[in-house]
Amino acid sequence: MSVSPNYFQQYQDADMDELADVIGDLLQNPITVEDADHKLIAYSSHGDSTDQARWSTIMGRRVPEKVLTRLWKDGVFQELLTQDDPVHIPAKDEVGLGKRVAIAIRRGNDVLGYIWAQEVNRPITRDDDEILRQAAKAAVSRLIQRQGKRKAEEQRRKEFLWELLLGNHHSEAIIRQKAESLQMHLPPSYLICIIEAAGLRLDQYLYPLLMRDKLFWVVDGSQIILLIGLTEPKKEKSNVLIRKVEQFLSDSLGKLETHVSVGQVIAGYGRSYKSYTEIVKSYQEALHVVKIKKLFPREIAGIHGYHELGIYRYLLKCKQWDEEQGYENERLEVLKQYDRDNQTAMQETLETFLDAAGKVNVTAQRLHIHINTLSYRLRRIEEIMQVDLENMNQRTSLYLELKMAKLNEEQ
Repeated sequence: MSVSPNYFQQYQDADMDELADVIGDLLQNPITVEDADHKLIAYSSHGDSTDQARWSTIMGRRVPEKVLTRLWKDGVFQELLTQDDPVHIPAKDEVGLGKRVAIAIRRGNDVLGYIWAQEVNRPITRDDDEILRQAAKAAVSRLIQRQGKRKAEEQRRKEFLWELLLGNHHSEAIIRQKAESLQMHLPPSYLICIIEAAGLRLDQYLYPLLMRDKLFWVVDGSQIILLIGLTEPKKEKSNVLIRKVEQFLSDSLGKLETHVSVGQVIAGYGRSYKSYTEIVKSYQEALHVVKIKKLFPREIAGIHGYHELGIYRYLLKCKQWDEEQGYENERLEVLKQYDRDNQTAMQETLETFLDAAGKVNVTAQRLHIHINTLSYRLRRIEEIMQVDLENMNQRTSLYLELKMAKLNEEQ
């Protein structure tokens, strides 16, 4: 078995520009090196053999947003973030990107940056992958030095965002002043959105979208907490902001779900506010949505906004009130006991009927029973519980208490 040569041993003192040129000479193709924010660090010189994406990156000192978004949508970043080997990328002519091979520069689980080799002068084969693997290792120490100051500034911004989320500031003027000192442009209208997924570095997976939408965020365990706002005041701004959030979730959730091996991907967001002394409200509302979605995954599967929760917004408070009063719905207990004694599913029938807003055809279809069978069951439920299902007050009360009963089962 042949041992690969150490391609970069004699370049240990080379800076990033020299290293980019060495990689380019070995692969005989143009090279760009970026940091984790996709800002250009170095690039090799290879004449005029540069496509539009590389040219725009060099001129703008950062990868264009449309290129980042396309690479994210096509799953390229997911591969780069989850493997140590180079990723061979086909051309994406719509965004001016020719064939490329890329590798993440990583230190442990942290991605420090990326090396991109444009495949234009000659094909980059699998045998060339070892050059890129060694190049990524050689670049680590250089990127660590570069990251120090940027990481410190980023950490101060994240600490400030946590202070806001926890309600530690009570003066809008002081908040604005501190944000300005940290070079944080706080949008005039905003809300808090939370995405939760176990086993993923959400900030890395969502990074292209976070950069595209210029978001502030912090990570808390399996959750990423996002401040999403509108950069300019607009008419009907709450609706515009909600559309922006829903679009962000549409772009991100499907991709995340394909990479979650345990549990589910859950997202929720609070109401929009203008004052940053109220950010804690939007945060607590987003947390509430996430908690309710865990308890009722089927019932509110398509809901992400606090304003859309309907009765599910009241359930935890209603349950708390019932517990404080020691209240128990005796009629519901009678129906449960009937099911236990007779091996029937009357409670399920009642809940399905109420979920379907009393539509018997829909209820029968969901339960896979004949409509006559459903009619019989509903009459028996009324007899057993001594209720009138045509009475809206009784129907609403039963619906709430059935959902609260599920809370007791889950918690």
